[in-house]
Amino acid sequence: MKKQLLNSMLVAFMAFASCESFAGFDEGKAAFMARDFATALKEFKPLADKGDKQSQHIMGMMYDEGQGVKQDYAQAAEWYKKAGAQGHQDAQYNLGVMYAQAQGMKQDDVESFKWFEKAAKQGHILSQFALGRLYTVGRGTKPDGKLACDWYRKAAEQNHYKAQLALGKNYLDGNGIKKDVKMAESWIRKSAEQGHHKAEYEMGMLYRDGIAVKKDAKEAYMWFELAAKQNHEGAKLAADTLAKTMKAEDIAAAKLAASNWQAKLPADVKPVTH
Repeated sequence: MKKQLLNSMLVAFMAFASCESFAGFDEGKAAFMARDFATALKEFKPLADKGDKQSQHIMGMMYDEGQGVKQDYAQAAEWYKKAGAQGHQDAQYNLGVMYAQAQGMKQDDVESFKWFEKAAKQGHILSQFALGRLYTVGRGTKPDGKLACDWYRKAAEQNHYKAQLALGKNYLDGNGIKKDVKMAESWIRKSAEQGHHKAEYEMGMLYRDGIAVKKDAKEAYMWFELAAKQNHEGAKLAADTLAKTMKAEDIAAAKLAASNWQAKLPADVKPVTH
């Protein structure tokens, strides 16, 4: 898991774009965007001290990254806690990561789970996926396959490609949910269509074995080829093994299809680079 830093900073700034800003916030924003972090710090610190959660979150990120101050995870965590206590989702998520990775504090899986849950209940996508993982492995909470699927679904419905794959795999294997290969194929495809190499590999397997789709060596080879371009372990071997059963013209057609393939992305989702 990675903390939300640059994107969170931009969101914090955007939050004030259409409303009256606190005195000093616009100055801090301008200084930060100009990479004048010392000036940005001077503007945001008084606002944070007065309890503005956006500024508190920004202070946390600046200490987290060492921007305008010496990098200090403990100070970052303190500011995140102030913002998180006021319901700031990204600050809550960042605290979950810090407790999980022992950054600026002692590792505490229960605290990590608590902060992820706070953000996830507000619709924070990365926290929803994190909860799915924690319920899957039983870290900071008891393992619960059903709850894992519930949280994966929430993130997947917001186009989180890793959550889509996780939910699809659970449908495929019947983990925490009734086995349903059609639903498995649907969610795995959504992930693969965003360019997720692991999902591309899984789509290759579905077409190779004829699970929930008509068996199709060319289609399977194309998906393996796409995954192999992103250095997926096993994808190249799967493609090479499958090629031994295919005609040369079919292999060529599959390679051409892979080279012409483009991700089908939901709005505001960046493509995975092949």
